[in-house]
Formats: sequence, structure tokens, C-alpha cells
Amino acid sequence: MLAKKCFFRLLILCVIPVISSTAQNNQNEIKGVVLSAKDSIPLIGVSVYFDGTSIGVSTDQKGRFELNFEAGINSPMVISYVGYEPVIVDNYATYKGLVPVIYLHEKPEELEAVYLEDDPWTRKKKLAVFRREFLGKTEATIHCKIKNEEVLKLRYFPSSQTLIAYADSPLIIENKYLGYKVYYTLQEFEAEFITNLQGLRLTNRVYYEGVCFFNELRKKASKKIIKNRNISYLGSSLHFMRSLAAHNLEENGFKIFYNSWQVPAYKYFEMKKTTDFTKVTLLVDQVSVLYQDFEQSEFMTKGSFFIDTFGNHSPPNVIIFGGHISMSGVSELLPLDYGIH
Repeated sequence: MLAKKCFFRLLILCVIPVISSTAQNNQNEIKGVVLSAKDSIPLIGVSVYFDGTSIGVSTDQKGRFELNFEAGINSPMVISYVGYEPVIVDNYATYKGLVPVIYLHEKPEELEAVYLEDDPWTRKKKLAVFRREFLGKTEATIHCKIKNEEVLKLRYFPSSQTLIAYADSPLIIENKYLGYKVYYTLQEFEAEFITNLQGLRLTNRVYYEGVCFFNELRKKASKKIIKNRNISYLGSSLHFMRSLAAHNLEENGFKIFYNSWQVPAYKYFEMKKTTDFTKVTLLVDQVSVLYQDFEQSEFMTKGSFFIDTFGNHSPPNVIIFGGHISMSGVSELLPLDYGIH
């Protein structure tokens, strides 16, 4: 079996982390210091960011950081440094602005995994399949490139027709279509295939999970980049989640269908709203989502989930999209804070 990558989580005290709504001017600040677990030496240049956003900083000469964020964000705070295991802080709100000292552990040397069946695919073929299923199958994919593919570990299992992947360090993705450089720490990737009666291999299911941070490729985005971002946002999972939580699906162009019949948008959604997030329960196994009458997606869940004020949903593995939204991939991924400011 494939050895799972290690991610440390710091003092997880609640299932759904939320930010206090009592902060003044809708702004919060969190401070901390990052040290080496081996000798307690301050680590300089450590990336500290909120997962899936463009909100982040680096530690200074003394390992310190100060990070500002808006109330209502539900994304974990990620502390990442080359050669060290990432730390993910879920409940930073409970520390009231000052988190305990964060110690990073050096990554241990890994033993080569032993497999019980041969892998018949070449690395070239596995990379091509990974790019297609991870980056997506849209126009944006052409302008999106993984700059450090050498860090990817790939394995295909013919008995289950499954491709798995992981990486020792964050994938660096240059997305010229949306104007971002994305640092994606891949926690899990699995693509499952089926073979039809004609002998063609088709994608049956793709699941990947990770944490990521967005940097602008240029100081100022061009008009074309801004247009591309707007195109990618409209009808996306982020657009859908924000619309779902705000109770304006139909106003934003989304129609809901069940068993091929259009139904009132919220007939099969149970919604419970609090100050900081919305709890959502899908009351049937699956619904279809139609955006602007031509982009169709399937929407399934494995239980209730939560949407924060950014449109971030958690836990991530509860929701499954099929159809148009599932084709987008990382090449059309936008920061969770896109359009917030």
C-alpha cells in the first residue's frame, strides 16, 4: 500500500472552526512564531496562509508572523516550509489573536513502498492522465502548467484500474489563464477508471484533496485575466456555494432538477444559518444543477456540510460534483477570497 503523507493538526477542539463575529471593523489579526522542533531555532521564510486563499505571509528573522483576515473565514491556517511536515491549525479563533508556538518537524526519509502487482503504465502516461484529471479538461488547462512534476509519485493499479498520486513537496502550478501561481500541497489523489464494452477506458471517479495558496503572477492583472477569472467563477462550485448559502440560487442563474424535473431551488435543501456559517443538508441522494440553461452538473453529498462567508465548504470529502463543474479542475480554481474585497 502507498504510505500516506503526514500532516500535523494543532489542538483540534471543534468540528467546524469559526471566527468570532465580535471583531471590530470586521477585521482580525493573528500572531505567532514558528520554530524548528529539533532545536527550537526560529525558521525564516515559512509560509503561513489560509487554505485556498490569497491571504498569507512569511515568517521574519525571528520566526514571527502576523496575519490579518476577515471575520467569517472558515479555512484552516497552513504553516508550510520546504523539508518540514506542514502544520494545519483548525481552531485559531480560540486563541484570541495569539497562537501557541508552532514547532515544525523535519520530514523523515521515506522507505520505498512494496507493491504486490506490477505497474504497466510508463511515467509519461501516468503524468498525462494525472494532468488531465487534476488540472481539468477545459480551455484553461492549455495555459496551466505544473512546474515541478518531478516531485510527483505516481502508481497505477491494473486490478482496480486506479491511479494514485502524492508529492513530497507542494506542486507549483503556473496558471497563465487566471494569472496565478498556485502552491498546492497534494494530500490525496485517486482516479478510478472503467473499461466499456468497446474496450475504451473511461474515467469513473476522481477524488483529490489538499491545501493551496495563491500568488498573483503580476502586480496588476490584465483585462483579459480579469475577464477569464469572471468566466471561471460564473457557474463554478464557489459561485454555487455562495449562492446556495445566500439563498439566491435562481437569481444567480442556477436551476435545480430532481429525477429530470425542475423543482423549487430549495425544496431538497435543509438550511440552518448562524452568524458565521450555514449548515446544509441535502434531503435526497442527488440533484442536478443547471447554470444559465446550458451547463449541467450533478450534486451529491455524503452528509451535512457547512459553508462559510467566503463560500468555502467543509468537510471537503462530503461533496461530490459530476458533469460540468467536475471538468474544471485546478486550472479554473479561484481563491476563496476572490471577489470578496
